[in-house]
Amino acid sequence: MTETLGFCQEMRPESCGFILFGATGDLAARKIIPALFGLCEKKLTPRNFYAVLVSRTPLDRGALESRLWDTVLKAGFTPAPEVFSSFLERLEYIQADYESDAFYRRLADRLTALDAKSGVKKKRLFYLATPPAAFEPITSKLKTSGLLSDPTDCTCWSRVIIEKPYGSSLESAASLDAGLKLAAPEAQVYRIDHFTGKETVQNVMALRSANAVFDGTWNNRFVDHVQITVFEELGLEGRAAFFERMGLARDMMSHILQLAAITAMDLPSTFRDTDFKTEKRRFFESIRPLTREEVRRQTVRGQYAGYRSEPGVAPGSAEETFLAFKFLVDNDRWRGVPFYVRAGKKTGSKKTRIDVVYKKPDHGIFTHIDIGYPNVFSFGIQPEERVSFSLISKHPGPKLCFTPRSMGLDYRPEGHEAAGYPTDYERLLIEAMSGDQTLFLSSYEIGFMWQFLAPLLEAWSAAPATEPLHAYADGTPGPAAADELIKKDGRSWIQL
Repeated sequence: MTETLGFCQEMRPESCGFILFGATGDLAARKIIPALFGLCEKKLTPRNFYAVLVSRTPLDRGALESRLWDTVLKAGFTPAPEVFSSFLERLEYIQADYESDAFYRRLADRLTALDAKSGVKKKRLFYLATPPAAFEPITSKLKTSGLLSDPTDCTCWSRVIIEKPYGSSLESAASLDAGLKLAAPEAQVYRIDHFTGKETVQNVMALRSANAVFDGTWNNRFVDHVQITVFEELGLEGRAAFFERMGLARDMMSHILQLAAITAMDLPSTFRDTDFKTEKRRFFESIRPLTREEVRRQTVRGQYAGYRSEPGVAPGSAEETFLAFKFLVDNDRWRGVPFYVRAGKKTGSKKTRIDVVYKKPDHGIFTHIDIGYPNVFSFGIQPEERVSFSLISKHPGPKLCFTPRSMGLDYRPEGHEAAGYPTDYERLLIEAMSGDQTLFLSSYEIGFMWQFLAPLLEAWSAAPATEPLHAYADGTPGPAAADELIKKDGRSWIQL
């Protein structure tokens, strides 16, 4: 069946060079290099394009090509030989010494030569897939070596992509941000949260903006509450050192707040990055911060039963692997509508979804009748890519009998579509090459995340006796206390 398309608009990435720091690390292997190959395979890279992989690891050309082949295979690709050869032709590898001025001079000379060879004209995207402690030293060296071009001085540009974690506290995040700004202004910094690159996340905003029937009811007149769920089937998977330092709240809060913003922010007047970020900021400014007493009453943290037996976990560790909390939004659209969040590891099958739960009918013949089911607008983000809306209809048979029915839209592309559309990381690379910051996090958003988190972290560390760490069995949807959190408001979690 041929699908009819309406208005379509795609970003056109500019010709550029792509320089990946930390190219032999885990993040590069799992996400970035597969995304780079995917763009090449789908012919979504700019016409004039090259990539330089930078790392401390010594690699000759043969070892590099073998490593890249293994990487794309593990990512699920089955590349045709000619496609992989074309990919390799665009790549070079340079062994790095991040502290050495001589290395940056050598890198600058090589990029100049590659610019001339490729017709790129000094437009460069630097991706720092390194620990956060390396962000400031690397950007500082890039600046002093002349590699971070100021776009106001010429038609050239330089952009820097960085990955979370963006610090481990409000103070460390502010320090990291201040260091970055010494080398690159906000317009040149692209902070990734890969959730924003997912098609299903972007579809929440698309459905709201393109269908007046939905956004017209997207407010406290019609909506009873909102649920956000981010469940993972797996545990630490070798990340004990990271998790013992960060815990789930620090690790997941950026994802959670981005999902909340996409769901509940007012629609921007345009989809330009400046208008989008303005409305997102207004939403975040409307979220009511939690007081110490509200942290006690409105948050639940837990730890799965086998966590302390994981390799690398300290005996008696108090790091949370589960978090549930409630927050309120003080604006005209959402005032009085609670948002309930639950996120955790080893909480059953992997599931990320948003559920907008509508109020039950309170007029006409239903004034004194509880029909038992609310309407629910559900957005399956991953792995199930599905939008559904529950309706109440008459059940066949009895004169007056109601039953829930569901209308659904499977969002996962069909075979011919999936072959050409970008994945989350591929989408984010396209946007960065295009100079569009819509899907990237601003300095304000990072600061807000830590301001929101700070009371939780302080309460948990200051009074562990009154802020217990609830145990839950592996494969269950969190501790019983999370059910009580929402039940005491007369509501219940959506069954997944």
